[in-house]
Amino acid sequence: MFILPFLILGGAGLLLYGIEIMKDSLEWISQGRGQRLLEISGKNRFMSIMSGIVVTAVNQKSSATTIMVVGLVNTGMISLVQATGVIMGANIGTTITAQLLAFRLEYLAPCIVGISVVFWKCAKTKRVESLAEIFIGFGIMFIGMIFMEMGMGSLSRLVEIRDFFYSYSQPDNIQYLILILMGFLLTALVHSSSMLTGVMIAMSAQGLLPLKMAVPLIMGINVGKCLTALWASRDASRTARRAAIINLLFNLTGTLVVVLFFQNMMVNLLQFLSSDNLPRQIANAHTLFNVGTTILCFPFVSLFVKVSDLLVPFKKQEEQNNDNLDVRMLETPGLALAQTYNEIINLTKQASITYDIAFRCVVEGDERELERVLEVENLILRKQKDIEIYLVKLAQKNITKDQHEMLNLMLEVSGDIELVSDLSINIAKLAIHKKENSIPFSQDAKQEIMDFHQRIHTMIEDVVKAMENQDVVLANNILSTEIKIKSIERTLRENHIERLAKGLCSPGSGVMFMDLINNMEHVAEHIKKISYFVIEVSKN
Repeated sequence: MFILPFLILGGAGLLLYGIEIMKDSLEWISQGRGQRLLEISGKNRFMSIMSGIVVTAVNQKSSATTIMVVGLVNTGMISLVQATGVIMGANIGTTITAQLLAFRLEYLAPCIVGISVVFWKCAKTKRVESLAEIFIGFGIMFIGMIFMEMGMGSLSRLVEIRDFFYSYSQPDNIQYLILILMGFLLTALVHSSSMLTGVMIAMSAQGLLPLKMAVPLIMGINVGKCLTALWASRDASRTARRAAIINLLFNLTGTLVVVLFFQNMMVNLLQFLSSDNLPRQIANAHTLFNVGTTILCFPFVSLFVKVSDLLVPFKKQEEQNNDNLDVRMLETPGLALAQTYNEIINLTKQASITYDIAFRCVVEGDERELERVLEVENLILRKQKDIEIYLVKLAQKNITKDQHEMLNLMLEVSGDIELVSDLSINIAKLAIHKKENSIPFSQDAKQEIMDFHQRIHTMIEDVVKAMENQDVVLANNILSTEIKIKSIERTLRENHIERLAKGLCSPGSGVMFMDLINNMEHVAEHIKKISYFVIEVSKN
């Protein structure tokens, strides 16, 4: 009897470990396809639900998908309505694990693991190795079920245990609510609805857990799994917190409807679908609850969004969350890279602002403009360091070769963007120095600088558009423009030397002019490097 708790705990641990192995391997095989699914989920609500199902089938945890959605909403990558559809799909997707566990494959499990290990050991490619690991994890899940069922079988022979479960086999209304609360508390404690469902299936296989007791437990488990996302959203934006609240409202609504109207009907339907297979009935209860709740709530997505707005009030003092590099996304490298890409676009826009302000210094010579350039440059420097730290953390995760290449490209381009900001400061300081020392430019020199600036300004605008749309054609056009910029810069130097020779400009203005166009040309050079980044990204 002393060994029973260790059999059950050990089996539950193996079940959870098998799920984790499958999750990691499936994520590697999918190589960011989940990200693309979430990106197209905005086309319609049905697509949002389907993407939630598929992504959760890969990561094996609806809470993980919901946390991912909270992060995406927090960074503005998807809307709250899209997020609601994905959350509904995630709740359905998590039932796939229970459906797998309801198959009686326990005694085939050691064979599955043994054969898979041979393929894993002999694998010559990472893909074959990951495929083998999926089946290893699958087999370990069922080995865990063997140990749990052994423990449950012995546990069922204890009179006290049998009496407890018998007393709840036909629950009245109070007992029904108590069972829901028990499921809620257990899920809040272990943070894995899949593991708890597996334990329930093991208990039912040994005749320990009746169906009428399992149904309210399943509902409590579904409500309890919302706590993980709620906790993860505590420091997120208001919109992200609303996404987590919607997840809770979704499961609470389903639970309330079943408690009030469908207690007996749900049990009868489950018995009809699988009359002689209690483990399958429990797996079906998990699926039926989430599919039914999705069908029920699907027409009322907008209502859920409005209710979440009331439950998460806006605070005047609440600062807008400007840190868009959400650490929740690190567990999903494809999405982490996607939000880093968005942050790099924002960084480029900020660098564009510094350049425009710097050139206003050239035109107006206003010291206050220099202060603004310094403020924005400090912001860019902080964000660039944040990107570097975030990507270094991401590099420590299990990422693919393509993802590693993308990571290196992002590290490099963030440095180029920051250098554009540095050069803008140089331009602003030169302009202020020119005004303070009354260094004149001839009318021709002023016009040449204006024309030169306009070309570079257009390059910056185009590179932002190219990044936003991943437009390779536009990026290649920028490369051609940069070659012309170099040629124009040489022509401007020659023209100014000629003006100096004719005495049309002073020597002081000559040095100032050369330094100014040199810095502007270097800005164009870094814009070219950003264009190369866009071209390389399109290849991945």
